Amino acid sequence: MTFIAGAALAALTLAGTGAAHAADGQLTLISETGSRTIVYESCQPPRQLHPQLAQLQSFRNQPPPGCQAVLVNQSGAGLVLCVGRGFVPPEFSRPSLVRVQPGTAPACL
Repeated sequence: MTFIAGAALAALTLAGTGAAHAADGQLTLISETGSRTIVYESCQPPRQLHPQLAQLQSFRNQPPPGCQAVLVNQSGAGLVLCVGRGFVPPEFSRPSLVRVQPGTAPACL
């Protein structure tokens, strides 16, 4: 439930803005003070990132087929992010890690 994946060392990048290839995954984490976009080509092998944002409020998640993004909170619990736009529950607003891993994610409601 809590693994991050990226293809190679260069497969997972952080960017303030930028376009991704159609098959690339993209996760934008949004806080009161800014946002951080994670772009990745694959979810193999699993990768972990530190979000480097004060307090997350929402996200935009566009994983490639067969991949999912997971927020891991300070207690070690994981939350699979839905595909689309969503809000971050209070217990995950200060995640210690973001993981991209193989799996599926539900659509955001």
